[in-house]
Amino acid sequence: MNQKDTIPASFRAVEDKINLVCRRIPENSVQNVVLIHLVKHLQAALHSRMSDVLREHELNPVSFTALMMLFSKPNEALNPSELAEASGESRANVTRICDELVAKGLLERAPNPDDRRRVDLRLAAAGDDEVMKLLPVLRQRVHNVFNVLEQDEKDQLERLLKRVLTESAN
Repeated sequence: MNQKDTIPASFRAVEDKINLVCRRIPENSVQNVVLIHLVKHLQAALHSRMSDVLREHELNPVSFTALMMLFSKPNEALNPSELAEASGESRANVTRICDELVAKGLLERAPNPDDRRRVDLRLAAAGDDEVMKLLPVLRQRVHNVFNVLEQDEKDQLERLLKRVLTESAN
């Protein structure tokens, strides 16, 4: 860590504990463990910020993910199984979320014209409006956390995280 870098107060105790554990088990890489916990803490902080914004609109990250999947392809329908697969949520949880979004008028359900056993989900006009209202708020209160970095630092961080993610999938 550079001298000019500071440890956030919320992370100082975690890093102290990591150092103590790694002294007891010297084969552990202190930096690797610190990086894992930094990513975990950053993800939790971003999730919390996002949840705060979404809660104001009576949504949660999973319901917003469902809206965004449909928002990304406004002229296409998805079925609950496709939403479950894409979101990593269980089919039962996606069905519950979709029930809530339909009740709020944000999603519409319709029988699939080619397969009567299948149900299609589409973003309702109110769902499109809700996403359009939420995106600027999320940009301001969640996405802007990365504005502490210069553009070249963001580019480098993105490349590095993608590389680590790619290698961790192997």
